Amino acid sequence: MQEIFAENSGKIEEGEDSVIIFSGGSIDIPCAIKLLDAHKNAVLIAADKGIETMAEMNLMPDFIIGDFDSASEDAVKIIKNLNEVYGISVEKLVPEKDDTDTEDAVKLALSHTLGDIYILGGTGTRIDHVLGNIAVLGMGHDAHRRIILQDSHNRIELLFEDTVIKKEELFGKYISFFPFGDRVEGLTLEGFKYPLKNYSFGGFNSLGVSNELAAEEGHISFNSGVLIMVQSKD
Repeated sequence: MQEIFAENSGKIEEGEDSVIIFSGGSIDIPCAIKLLDAHKNAVLIAADKGIETMAEMNLMPDFIIGDFDSASEDAVKIIKNLNEVYGISVEKLVPEKDDTDTEDAVKLALSHTLGDIYILGGTGTRIDHVLGNIAVLGMGHDAHRRIILQDSHNRIELLFEDTVIKKEELFGKYISFFPFGDRVEGLTLEGFKYPLKNYSFGGFNSLGVSNELAAEEGHISFNSGVLIMVQSKD
C-alpha cells in the first residue's frame, strides 16, 4: 500500500493554484487526467470515497476529508496508511451532519486556497447529489471564487455577474442557461446562435437549452439573479 503513491506532498499551503476535489461519485479517468494536465500545481483534495479514484490514478492527496460511510474497506486502509506513513491530514466527519462531504471539501478549499475550484465525481446516478452540488457552486460568490462541477461531458458553474466566454476556451460545443432560484432579469446574450435582449428569464421552460457561440466571443449580461451555465458535449 505504501507504493500506491509515488510522491509525498502532504499539506495545503496558501496560494493561487487551482484546487481539484475528487468527490465520491463516478469519475472518468481520462477527464481527470486532462484536468490535472491543465492544472499541474493544483491542490488535490479527496472527499470521502474520492480517495479510491486517486489511488487508482497513483495520486497523492494534499488533504482527505469525509465521514467515510460510503468508503470501502480498502479505501479506509489507504486513508489510514496515508495518515500514518505519509502524514497526510485527514479530517473525519460524523455521518449525521447537515453538509455533504463535497460541501465540506469546498469549505476546506475556500479557507486554505485562492484559485479556482474544480469538483470531479459530483455528477452521476444520484440526482439529489447533483442538485446539491450545483447549489454548492454558489459558495464561491462571496469569496469571488469560481467553483466548477465537471465530468467528461459537462462543465457547470453559476454566474453572478456579466461574463465573456471565448470560443477557443470552450469546454464543449453546447452552452445552456437556466435561472437558479428566482428569475434572471435583463438577460442579454450577444455572439450566440440564439441571442436574447433584455429578457426576463424565469423557470418552468427549456428555453436556454443547447445554445451555441456564433462569434469568437459570447457576451452574457443580466441585471439581477443567478444564472446556471452548462457547457456540454456529446
